Amino acid sequence: MKKRSLMAAGILALILTGCGGNASNDAPPEAQSETQSEAQAETQAGEADGDTDTSSEDTDAVLAELEEMTGGNTTEADAESSTEEASQEQEGAAQASDEGTVSEASQTEEAQSSDDSSKAAGKLPAYEYPGPEQFYYVVYKYVVDECGKWFEDGEVIIPCIQEVYLDDSNKDDILMYGDFEVYRYDLEGDTLMCRSGGSFPGVIHIKYDDGDYTVTKMEVLEDGSKSDQSAKKIFGKHYDECMKVISDEKLREKTRAQIIANYVAANNLDITQYQDYGWDPVKLPEENIDSFYSVLN
Repeated sequence: MKKRSLMAAGILALILTGCGGNASNDAPPEAQSETQSEAQAETQAGEADGDTDTSSEDTDAVLAELEEMTGGNTTEADAESSTEEASQEQEGAAQASDEGTVSEASQTEEAQSSDDSSKAAGKLPAYEYPGPEQFYYVVYKYVVDECGKWFEDGEVIIPCIQEVYLDDSNKDDILMYGDFEVYRYDLEGDTLMCRSGGSFPGVIHIKYDDGDYTVTKMEVLEDGSKSDQSAKKIFGKHYDECMKVISDEKLREKTRAQIIANYVAANNLDITQYQDYGWDPVKLPEENIDSFYSVLN
């Protein structure tokens, strides 16, 4: 109520001094000053009367309500005290509401800041086989999960699988011969930086049952002096062709680059190359998801 009265007085003062008002400027300065003083005095008197009347009405209403509740033993002072307490409660509720609003806004800003930080960090999506065949989806996932667990450095695991020969004559034990590699990468700008990785040449056993494929086991060549002996045992009659593929570094890097390029395309990433430590970066080829992965008969 007081804020309204002060605002009204201010507007009246502007009108009387000629700031957008209709007051006449023909009167001499003394008369204008007296008129302003009288108008201000009347305005202040009216405000005081209005405040008194309103306050009196509020007190009378509270007094009547308290008398009804207490049986008529309430004094005017009690009513004024109750009015003041009610006003304080309203102010407290309004303040609590404002604090709640500020707290909610702060939580929203923190959540948004966290999301922005995650985006700024350029978190890479997990690798997932992008072709249409469920058979290869199962094989790629197995290689990522089982072979990738031996390496910790790097954010995302991307496999490099070179299939040499597939024997699917026995649906209970499909044999996939080849070299199965995994690499872990971090993202720096538009470059995938290789942090760790390794090769697991051997044969994967897959079972087909009612439309589903399941990897049952994986045989991997031994290291060191027993490597060639275990290769002959695992690869059998496919030994020569398997060893030829495994030793072909140029073919391996071509396959690796293509699988990375297809991963980038499938996830709409702004990545143009990959790089091994101590080597020059390798530009990625165009994606060929539709033609790169074989269709299993």
